[in-house]
Amino acid sequence: MGTREQILDEALKLFSEKGIKETTIRDIAKAVGITEGAIYRHFESKDQIVYELFERYSDELYESLKKVLEKHTGTEERFKKMVGVFLDFAFKKPDAFRYMNIFHYLRGKEVKKFKKIPFALLRELVLELHKGKILKVEPEYALAMLTGTLERVFLYRSMGILKDSKKEVKEKTASLLWNALVECERS
Repeated sequence: MGTREQILDEALKLFSEKGIKETTIRDIAKAVGITEGAIYRHFESKDQIVYELFERYSDELYESLKKVLEKHTGTEERFKKMVGVFLDFAFKKPDAFRYMNIFHYLRGKEVKKFKKIPFALLRELVLELHKGKILKVEPEYALAMLTGTLERVFLYRSMGILKDSKKEVKEKTASLLWNALVECERS
């Protein structure tokens, strides 16, 4: 692994543990085992590292979610598969998932600068449910419930509060969210 990738890897760990503001270039250099000046041979600023990491993992999650939308046709199946993909990403790349959440909290208005935003695909699916008149709640509340629940499920699983296997957590979460957001009995 090259120095640039080492810098990104260590920065991701530090950002997800300490926070973006709290992590300094000095912290990153120390974790990599290089001088602060060496970081500036690869990046213009800490902000460049911050943005590059967000774009990298946002793009990765976006592409995974997009594949689900393209591969599956049934609304319920697409919804549940997207929940599964979202949680798979969180479980497999916990530092990246925590970091993306931190970025949203601290720099939410800047998210619009990026082209591939996972939230946009979740929104697309929720609007599809709304258009089909099967959502129980307004789309904005559905999105808040969906993203908030996914973040908390990841956190509770990480803390050991949810003890089920990752597979069971994904299945239960998808079913619970579907039942909470979509009318179970239609007239």
